Amino acid sequence: MSTRTSRYDVAIVGGGMVGAVLAVALSRADFSVALVEAKRPKRFDTNDDYDLRLSAIAPGPRRVLDNLGLWDSVERRRCCAFTGMKVWDAGSAAELFLEHTAVGLPELGHIVENDLVVDSAWQALTDVDIFCPAMLESLAIETDAVHLYLDDGSTIKAALVVGAEGANSPVRAAAGIETAGWAYGQRCTVGAVTPERHHRHIAWQRFMETGPVAFLPLADGRCSLAWHADDALAAELAELDHDAFCARLTEASAGVLGRIERMDTRAAFPLKLMHAREYCRPRVALAGDAAHVLHPMAGQGVNLGLLDVAELTAALEAGRAANRDAGDMTYLRRYQRARMAENLMMMGATDALKRVYGSDNPLLRSLRQQAIGVASNLAPIRQIMIHQAVGLAADGPRLLQ
Repeated sequence: MSTRTSRYDVAIVGGGMVGAVLAVALSRADFSVALVEAKRPKRFDTNDDYDLRLSAIAPGPRRVLDNLGLWDSVERRRCCAFTGMKVWDAGSAAELFLEHTAVGLPELGHIVENDLVVDSAWQALTDVDIFCPAMLESLAIETDAVHLYLDDGSTIKAALVVGAEGANSPVRAAAGIETAGWAYGQRCTVGAVTPERHHRHIAWQRFMETGPVAFLPLADGRCSLAWHADDALAAELAELDHDAFCARLTEASAGVLGRIERMDTRAAFPLKLMHAREYCRPRVALAGDAAHVLHPMAGQGVNLGLLDVAELTAALEAGRAANRDAGDMTYLRRYQRARMAENLMMMGATDALKRVYGSDNPLLRSLRQQAIGVASNLAPIRQIMIHQAVGLAADGPRLLQ
């Protein structure tokens, strides 16, 4: 058993996408950083098939990876740019097409495997002390520092601990930060599908009363499926054999890409909304899913986490410039103010979409069809929607510039 005790500016618990990228960002900003992770991630291998966990990374959050020197490692290995998004309602002819040319961008985003981003970040942790495999057993928060006691016998002393270990964050629990939220009574079925026709680098999403069906383009011509369905339908889909599932999916997608010829490994996970009532307390901060989990309908979960990284890094840099340590609440509150309002707005929007499109109320059905039609016919509205989706802003923290 190790008995070492070390002092750092920041200790990050959780080495997934958000935690690992945050560790790179802070170490590149000359903070001393410790990273605690239960299991070292497997090296990414392009010979392996696509992982089930993928994200649609928008141009704004992608800049975070680019400014940290991580994007080249992602782009040269395996990712797929998409240049348009088509959204349509199953109950009408209303449809909306958003394309990159509307805002002068070469693409609207990239479909990337989560494991590839994690691998790229871990290879860049050269100036970070990694405690792995190790898990947090307890926290002791004092006036001038926080002590992390790990299950391998190590003790870490830091000015700040960041919980970036997901929705069931032990750091959040240890700090006594409460959450609000609810389960949606839905599950999302994911996996790689082979359609009859090429995706043409477009993300396709059809809204139905039981939940949307989305196809995200992959580099090899296949699509990553995200089929959000009420629990009863999801359970029914899970019982279907391969051919029956593909036939059902072809029907649900209205054959937009022709017949679904093949469905590789599939899995389903429950959907929920969760939001921490605070993003920071003395010597404690939360980032990524430890702070917020939203319905994946809009594909914004990882993007919000990367924006957390940019804002938290900026807040800690500002604190240091004012001769404050990384755990200073004045600058942690700056991070909370910057991110909480934006995250709540996005969570509210996706929750509203879920409820509007999950309702069989005739009035709501009529309103949503009209909304798609209005947005489709008015270019300024389409541009506003695209700007929001791609996560670009004229101002913002250094890592987003």
